[in-house]
Amino acid sequence: MINLIRNENMKIYKRKRNWILIGIVVLFTLIQFVNLRSTGSVPAQEDWRSQLEQEIAFLKLEMNEPDALPVELKQAQKSILLNQYHLDTDLPPSTNTWSFAVDQAGNLMVAVSFISVIIAGEIVAAEFIGGTIKLLLTRSASRTKIYISKYMACLLFGLALLSIGAVISVVLGGVVLGFQGLGSSYLYVQNGVVEQTTIIQALFEAYLLQIPFLLLTVTLAFMISAAFKSSTFSIVISLLVAVAGFVIATAMNGWGWTKYFVFSHTNLTQYVLGDPSVTGMSFGFSAVFILLHLLIMHLVSYPAFVKRDVV
Repeated sequence: MINLIRNENMKIYKRKRNWILIGIVVLFTLIQFVNLRSTGSVPAQEDWRSQLEQEIAFLKLEMNEPDALPVELKQAQKSILLNQYHLDTDLPPSTNTWSFAVDQAGNLMVAVSFISVIIAGEIVAAEFIGGTIKLLLTRSASRTKIYISKYMACLLFGLALLSIGAVISVVLGGVVLGFQGLGSSYLYVQNGVVEQTTIIQALFEAYLLQIPFLLLTVTLAFMISAAFKSSTFSIVISLLVAVAGFVIATAMNGWGWTKYFVFSHTNLTQYVLGDPSVTGMSFGFSAVFILLHLLIMHLVSYPAFVKRDVV
């Protein structure tokens, strides 16, 4: 099995196009870093208390708007609590670049997932189209082992991309902004109370707990690749579903029905660095819900792969 996974990884990294995709992730990370650098650390002004009080009053008016969306209400409530925390503790607010980096970690995860979809969307379909699947089937390995090795190779590629992006982001940030900022406090709201942790811990959790989005999108693309003969179709449909799912989960955050929308469960940081998007959701519920969808997709893709005719 290990040799099969190694073989699939070699196929992935041998293609020049895939190195271009890796370069895109590096470029995306650099762009993110430039955005972080441009924000800098903005010190609070002398009249910061009056500014926060005015902002709180404005946010309360927004919350009373009849057409306010749930996501807007949640964000306004979060901002009010954070502003009130600064007032109560007499702690002047400042825009810390590392705090912004934590909030932007999800963007890197989305970019990595979309690129990984391209690999997963063709890893099976392209083998059958090109006839190279015959070379694998003539060996002693079973179709089950080949299926698992291809799926694992896709996941490992995605995790490698994520690791590259995360390491580059932290290293560049530390060199230019200073690694001492990683030990500063990161404020977040949980259960209506302002909590704090270190930046380094928040960064680690932000990357680790959003991996389910990568798992879901890669498995979706892999399923379509195994079920259909066109790699282009697999990639396009998978990307469309992933983009639509991400946008809907973000825009409809807070609506009750999203509790049963799988993309609303892929960001598990809501249970560690915030509150659930919908009341009644829990870490365990989201984990089981995601695993159920992964199982269903494999129940579709595995039979399609093992029964597929080789021309």
